[in-house]
Amino acid sequence: MQEAGTVLHLARSGRLIIKADSQVPDGKLLVDEGGRRAGKVMETIGPVASPYLSVQPMTDRVERVVGTKLYVSDSPLRENVERRFSSQHERRQNKFQKRSSREQHGPRRPRNR
Repeated sequence: MQEAGTVLHLARSGRLIIKADSQVPDGKLLVDEGGRRAGKVMETIGPVASPYLSVQPMTDRVERVVGTKLYVSDSPLRENVERRFSSQHERRQNKFQKRSSREQHGPRRPRNR
């Protein structure tokens, strides 16, 4: 894993500020030494000679991360993952679609027997 830098503090905006040790592109996932997700790089700020990273935390325990080194994750960040829902949810969706179809075509006419 490539070393990203050391977490300096938590900004007022809620983002972590990291003193960068290397160039890290925006959107990369950062992890701690245990491989746990720590955050996502949102932007690089500061002078080119000594840049800082603004990172959106992915943990509620931000105080644990402050002062530690973070690394660029080798695995890609999963976004917009399609989820499979239970069959009960699918039945509700189908029921809703049937209703909306009826609303478009008007009320049902009684069948003549």
